[in-house]
Amino acid sequence: MNEPRIGLRWIALGVAAMLGCSSSGGTNDDGGRGGLAGTTGAAGGKGGTAGAGAGSGSAGATGAAGVVGTAGVTGTAGATGSAGASGKGGAAGTAGASGGAGAAGGQGGASGTAGASGSAGAPGGQGGTSGTAGASGSGGAAACAAGTLPANGFAVRFANAVMTRWPDPVNITTTDAWEYNHGIVLRGMQQVWRHTCDSRYVAYIQKYADEFVDASGTVNIPAAHSFDNIQPSVLLPFLYQQTGLPKYHTASDNIRARYDTIPTNPDGGFWHKQTYPNQMWLDSIYMGEPFLDQYATVFGTCGTFCSATIFKQMLLLATHVRDPASGLLYHAWDDSPAGQKAAWADPTTGRSSVVWDRALGWYAMSLVDMLPDLPAGADANSLLSILTSLAAALQTSQDPATGLWFEVVDQGSRSDDWVETSGSGMFVYFLKTAVALGYLDASYLAVANRGWQGLQTKITTDGTGLPTITGAVVGVSVEPTYADYINQATASNSSHGLCAILLAASEMEAQ
Repeated sequence: MNEPRIGLRWIALGVAAMLGCSSSGGTNDDGGRGGLAGTTGAAGGKGGTAGAGAGSGSAGATGAAGVVGTAGVTGTAGATGSAGASGKGGAAGTAGASGGAGAAGGQGGASGTAGASGSAGAPGGQGGTSGTAGASGSGGAAACAAGTLPANGFAVRFANAVMTRWPDPVNITTTDAWEYNHGIVLRGMQQVWRHTCDSRYVAYIQKYADEFVDASGTVNIPAAHSFDNIQPSVLLPFLYQQTGLPKYHTASDNIRARYDTIPTNPDGGFWHKQTYPNQMWLDSIYMGEPFLDQYATVFGTCGTFCSATIFKQMLLLATHVRDPASGLLYHAWDDSPAGQKAAWADPTTGRSSVVWDRALGWYAMSLVDMLPDLPAGADANSLLSILTSLAAALQTSQDPATGLWFEVVDQGSRSDDWVETSGSGMFVYFLKTAVALGYLDASYLAVANRGWQGLQTKITTDGTGLPTITGAVVGVSVEPTYADYINQATASNSSHGLCAILLAASEMEAQ
């Protein structure tokens, strides 16, 4: 992350495709509360405005405005002209070195490419593809590929159902806050957008953000540290790409500054939250590090801090919770001094005793979401080694009867363990994405496909015809024993379940 890049992961996935639930108490995976299914009618068809803009810059040679018309064409180069305006079906103008932002492309139009030192482009419209980053420039509008998801598939149906059940996204859960139960569902909808270019999903994400980010870029977020409250911030760089609004850049800068004051344990690991001194959870990685990845990728102003921090946190935690024999990772680690460790922690090692599926899913998804953007080298190779051994462990521990994975991943032979939906969906997303990126060989597609088939057995339809995802465990803290995990309740249409089905379906159904 030493230089600006345009989400290499999304380019790779685009080629291959066309290539953390309702719970009680608390505000994170130790107990966030999800909203219940609504009773409103089915969501409307795919809509949204069209066209993607060229990547922008501060000054430079770009084409003069193109003629607007049915087949609108771009104008010729001008010293300071703006990128070509669009007609229906027209291509947007290409930005020159440090050129101005492209105007929105028409339906079906492709966007321009960002010039050197360009900043984010305007949002991609339905059917448009976005610009790529220029040398030394910030990222262009995030890429999307129209029409690679079936309109009647589960990814689109669930995304539309979310908007129908909760027209105001703040109501996805009963907690009116900038917190992860909202953010993980919106992250899933962002993935559906990447395969549809349906601008309604961007508008829905923006509607949530605008309830907490004011015009000056101040984010209404609690002062006390908690990665649960940082997680939605991963959407801010995306919104800046799509809208060009400075407030999202400022908000991103403000969130980035919080990382300078996050409390750390004696080994330099971020606390999961203020109330859990010296504790690192697998959950923390997904809630905290992807923002740094996107901040560096989109804005290119993080120096070595973002990539170095991601590597340090992911590898430090893995060192203490990973079982080298199986490749699986236990839920958490407490680095407190002897005699001060949490009840769940081994008094000597500080490691928790259970491999919980959703915690493992958080970490697994972080690997495939961030590795493509991280600089090559020994640290990246270490993460890739964790990825490949984890995939092998998931292949071994997959339930042969259902294709799903167990609540306690490595205890499936016990009669009281049970298959769980949200972690299983996360593993499907992880495996399919890792194959698409070339991190795993194609044989793992069979593992992902079995998981996907099993996941579909957890989908029902409510009385209004909207899809419902069932069987996701409620919010869970780090627990002392196996029994504490398997005795948890499950919920339908919880934020965790919705996140998992949106991500898994987006990748498994992409054509």
